[in-house]
Amino acid sequence: MKLLVMSHAADRTGAPRSALLLAQEWVRLGLDVRILLRRDGVLRPDFEAVAPTEIYRADPAFGVRDFGAMTREGDAVLALKCLRNPGRPYCRSASERHHVNTLADQYRDWGADAIYANTSHCADMIEQIGLSLPVLTHVREMAPSLLALDARRRQHLIAGDGPVLAVSERGRSDLVEIGVAAARIAIEPPAAAVPDRAGLDAQRTDVERELGLLPGDRLIASAGTVGPRKGADLFINAVQHVLERSTGPERIVAVWLGEGAWLEACRARVAAAGLAGRILFPGAVADVTPVLRRAELLLCCSREDPYPRVLIEAALTGAPSIAFAGTGGAEEFIAEFDAGWLVPAFDIGAMAAQVGAALAARQGPDEALAGRVASERSVQKSAARLLGHLQDLVGGTHGAITHS
Repeated sequence: MKLLVMSHAADRTGAPRSALLLAQEWVRLGLDVRILLRRDGVLRPDFEAVAPTEIYRADPAFGVRDFGAMTREGDAVLALKCLRNPGRPYCRSASERHHVNTLADQYRDWGADAIYANTSHCADMIEQIGLSLPVLTHVREMAPSLLALDARRRQHLIAGDGPVLAVSERGRSDLVEIGVAAARIAIEPPAAAVPDRAGLDAQRTDVERELGLLPGDRLIASAGTVGPRKGADLFINAVQHVLERSTGPERIVAVWLGEGAWLEACRARVAAAGLAGRILFPGAVADVTPVLRRAELLLCCSREDPYPRVLIEAALTGAPSIAFAGTGGAEEFIAEFDAGWLVPAFDIGAMAAQVGAALAARQGPDEALAGRVASERSVQKSAARLLGHLQDLVGGTHGAITHS
């Protein structure tokens, strides 16, 4: 099978990392894969190492001539928006149109069989590449993000007749809520690479040195984009409560791995509270798993998240999670795999109390948890299930989807 894999970015967030792992596994399984990314990023070399990779919009540009051409085509409102923000979807300059047409010709000559769209944000790429191929769309967003999509991409998702995969039951409900036919939707949660836990243990001293930890420190971790949706402020609040309540001899340290708009503000807030050595924001790291293996717990403070991939990564290292109930797929993951604890949504006191109870009750990785999650949430298992959907598509049975 010749498969075109589309993703919206090449950054280190969950969706592009999922696309990269799936592409690696499909190549290993013998598929002929090519990759199209909306925008560039730090993971581009990793994608290029897997399969031929192109950037859809390397340098968004939209000038007065482009404004005139789009206006003559009958979309003056969008043309004006494009002048103000050339990076918007569908705002292509003449040179970008030429680039997309060249890509489309390349993919036709190659003989692509199907498209795997890694998020709902790929809709404009699908439309404008114009290959008329069967598409499997993997929606990794919940209702707030889906409703925030520009109307044209949202309508592309709703009006299509191809299969759609949600990452959780909550995600499925949100898709139905915005108008996607229930018969088109199945569920395929995110997946992660199963780490070599013994190899991670060998990195323990390196992790401690990089984070300034002592061997006996109890480490709490989190990871993701440092911003409001992932709840970086709630993480700081919860850890402050934990530190205030801690009376034991062991030192508790917390670390958030990732970058984002709130990174410097979070660092400043922690420093102002005199906790710069106890609540760490080191920024993005290439591989979070050595830190997660060293951690006792993962705190998931997301305000909404269809299925936080970092919970899977943490569990695969043996670290259980504490998350807010009712915020998305975390609840489903923790219940399915007995992977930690849920506390009432945004109840910082309850989260801090659960951290204290968990630290008092256990120490060291939960190897049984790692085994349970590896049995279902490995990238190998997920890629195989997705390949089954893709084979059905190419075989012509894509009007509806077999529910999982």
